Amino acid sequence: MTRTMPPSASETARTTPRFQPKGFAPTGEQTEIQTHNARHVIAMANAGAAKTTTLALRIAESITRGVAPEHIVVLTFSAEAARVLQRRLIEIGLESRLARRVRCTTFDEFARDTLRDIEGRETPFLETFEAVAPHVRAAVAELQRLNALRASPRELWLPEHNAQIADFLKIARQLKTQLVRSTLDEDETVVGRADALDIPEGAFSLYRQLEKERAGDGDGCDWRTGFDATYDLACLLSDGESPPPALPKYRVVIVDELQDMNPASYACLEQLLAQGQAFFTGAGDFDQVIHRWAGADVNFIRSHFGSGWRSVKRLTLTMTFRHGPAMALATAALKAKAVVSGRDHAARIEVERYVDGDDAARLTVARVLDGQQRGRRLDDCAIILRSADESIAIENALLEAGIGCRVEGMERYFLRPEVLMLRGVIAFALEDYESIPGVDKRLQVLQALELWQELSWATSRIDDLKTAATQPELFDAFLHGRLLKPQTAADQAAAALSADEEEEAAQRLLSLATRLRREGRGAEANVLLAQQHRAAHTVSETPAQHYARLRLANALEILRAAPADEAAHLSLERAVRTLDLKQVAQRIFIDPASAEVVVRSMAGFIDSARRLGRPLREFAQWLHDAEEKVAELRKHKTVLLCTVEAAKGQEFGAVILPFLEEGRFPLAGCDRTEESNRFYVATTRMRDELTLLLPADPARASPFVAAMKLDRAVERGRLQLDIPR
Repeated sequence: MTRTMPPSASETARTTPRFQPKGFAPTGEQTEIQTHNARHVIAMANAGAAKTTTLALRIAESITRGVAPEHIVVLTFSAEAARVLQRRLIEIGLESRLARRVRCTTFDEFARDTLRDIEGRETPFLETFEAVAPHVRAAVAELQRLNALRASPRELWLPEHNAQIADFLKIARQLKTQLVRSTLDEDETVVGRADALDIPEGAFSLYRQLEKERAGDGDGCDWRTGFDATYDLACLLSDGESPPPALPKYRVVIVDELQDMNPASYACLEQLLAQGQAFFTGAGDFDQVIHRWAGADVNFIRSHFGSGWRSVKRLTLTMTFRHGPAMALATAALKAKAVVSGRDHAARIEVERYVDGDDAARLTVARVLDGQQRGRRLDDCAIILRSADESIAIENALLEAGIGCRVEGMERYFLRPEVLMLRGVIAFALEDYESIPGVDKRLQVLQALELWQELSWATSRIDDLKTAATQPELFDAFLHGRLLKPQTAADQAAAALSADEEEEAAQRLLSLATRLRREGRGAEANVLLAQQHRAAHTVSETPAQHYARLRLANALEILRAAPADEAAHLSLERAVRTLDLKQVAQRIFIDPASAEVVVRSMAGFIDSARRLGRPLREFAQWLHDAEEKVAELRKHKTVLLCTVEAAKGQEFGAVILPFLEEGRFPLAGCDRTEESNRFYVATTRMRDELTLLLPADPARASPFVAAMKLDRAVERGRLQLDIPR
């Protein structure tokens, strides 16, 4: 720990804290941040360095010195972080009546409230994806209409399915964090701007169209979703065409997690400080910048903060209270910075070697069980993954061991679109739709099939996907792009038929097919449905859609032709090759990394079939039973299975990091520094135990583990604690 000189007599009065916390004695570093009189204080904090507590001390000190709680605002990047800081004020001994008067909020909530005051009305806020998606689809439809009117229509990437819409909304958020305006300069073109931003032309065109529709008639916005308010306020404050609107005036502004700052949030913060002449304190760790996809920029905390500001003081929080000296020394070596443990505690740091993915999953579960036997609660254990596709083998291994798990930052692999698509293909091939339990699950399967088989044309022939999901007999109709709504030449010729009569005819056909199946006359039902299909009008397909349908038909034939006793993974591998899913993924997703992850996820699903070694029908039943078992296990204590991003801001007694090999962690193709930051975040979530799983071949091991110099860290940690070997 860095030692500082004792203050002079004149300085003592100024730096002696007036607020005395309950239950603990702050370190010298914390006290300096608590009492420093600089107008702008930036605290660089290590992981586990109690930065939230330190910010709470700064707030409590300000209140004790006479600042009204209402004149203090705390800005964070998540609602949970805001709640934690407000609770921490009470925990350190500030009266609850005072703590609750301090405004603790997110940047976006602050912006929404500010815009409400400026605009004089409450703008509807859309919290969920489901609420935003219809607006995206409306914007897509308008772009398609406008494109069709062109003399030479352009080929544009435009989202058609939920996964693509979600992909686009991530891009839109990133553009807004970077303060990318939807308008063009006089000499700009859509193509030129899209190229400069390194995104498809269709994505930027949709961004512009959606912003146009969101703006409505120009009198405020018709609606906002996540981060829209921050973006709108930042644009309003920085348009340069008129004096910026007045912002609330605060005497003290506190910001947590400075490393997550982005241009839009910074524009709001800078104006807030300029208008109010407030004292500012921010804390962060530039080694925890892992949200570049959301606009996080390490340059803000490294250099932008303080540029042009007067009286800027940069201080440090080197001491960590989360783990003992061995782990502190290891992280210090990893990031080449001072890290000192403030906890008199001997942590368990173990390295184990795995042969393959199955072995890694087995070792992971063994570590969980070992901790449980030693009295470790399951809910105090986290398995942290670099990529969601790595969870499949571990989820299966936990299931076999009877250990429940909860997931954060990803979907259970049973519920991922790519896996649901394969489950739908299996159900079609086996004509066993009951293997997919529940209407909601079947609906998800139909949506996944639409996405992955590029059956965008099918939506024009399906009145309601939920109808298909409620009646398994309709799955086959879905496969052919229609709900057996009468569309034959004979039906068209019978113009006298009303819409109600058409519907009745369709229902009679479906009822007959259903009755035949229930009577065990499935072959007759299939003939009836096939006749109806052959009589139907040819669906207008693009070449890509036509070949997608053929690929699906061929894949189904492969599964149906497989010997009844053949292991499921063999026929699934042949079917997946026929479906050409890697190329499809590259067409579906804008981000190549997203495409690669889902391809690996499908490979992991097939690998689970290989490990099981059962025929296809038994594998389908196993999936059904596994879902029910998972639901039952979740009623009890569960281990956390999460991504690094989801683990950030949390801590656990025991942390397990599997698959620490080159290409997986660090992930191939990703920025090396940011990957190192992810590893740092993941390892520093532990309090007591850390297990690192490396490949048996040392040449494949993640270089981040070697950078920790674990042997030396453990030995020096023992010496500090005076523990004999």
